[in-house]
Amino acid sequence: MKPLIVLAGAFGAISLASFVFWATAAAPVPPPTPTPTSVTILEPDKNHGTVKLNESILDTFIIVNPTDRAIAFNEPMKSCTCTAAELDRRELGPGESGKLTVSIQTGSRRVPRVETVGLLYTIAGEPALHQLFAKMYFVPKGVFETDPVDITLTSAKPKASFVIRIDPTAEQNKVLDVRSNHRCVKIDTSALPTVSLELDLNTPDESILNTECLIYTNNAAEGIVTVPVRVRKN
Repeated sequence: MKPLIVLAGAFGAISLASFVFWATAAAPVPPPTPTPTSVTILEPDKNHGTVKLNESILDTFIIVNPTDRAIAFNEPMKSCTCTAAELDRRELGPGESGKLTVSIQTGSRRVPRVETVGLLYTIAGEPALHQLFAKMYFVPKGVFETDPVDITLTSAKPKASFVIRIDPTAEQNKVLDVRSNHRCVKIDTSALPTVSLELDLNTPDESILNTECLIYTNNAAEGIVTVPVRVRKN
């Protein structure tokens, strides 16, 4: 009986070893995780929503180098002179991160805007230039707004109008005068806050030009509000 028990035990050990070997051999070996080859900005688009006129807005972008090599940045490139951009580090080693600080003067244009900062960088051992972009979206809004925000006058449609809207919380603010910045655009302010415009087709001016309506206010901070007017005579 003992020989049978020993034989059965040996057979069981061999079977278990065979199963372990088979399971190990059959199990797929996961491929190595590839090393990232490009640098990233964690949140490349920042939306600041509605902002005040002529103020400074500030934001910070986080740049990450997940590659296995060092990178070096060139000087930031800006889409507008109203934008300032500064890197806290011009070089990042493997796995390191840095900050890009951007400040923008919102100005007096009452239209949705986006300003962009471009970053060119090189990866150690590579001659090629790579690029990243950081963007800030915002809508400057003042006490005085117009609807619509710009006007187009053509030979087929020589008349148009816009309405001046004043923030209801700014009771002391008033429109003092509205003027055309070009002789071919005539203005009627008899029905304020509605301003009517008419294109004078008889003036000897170029057929395509861009001018403005100027809204003079008693608000020292906003001063003159401009409404772009596009003239197309042909």
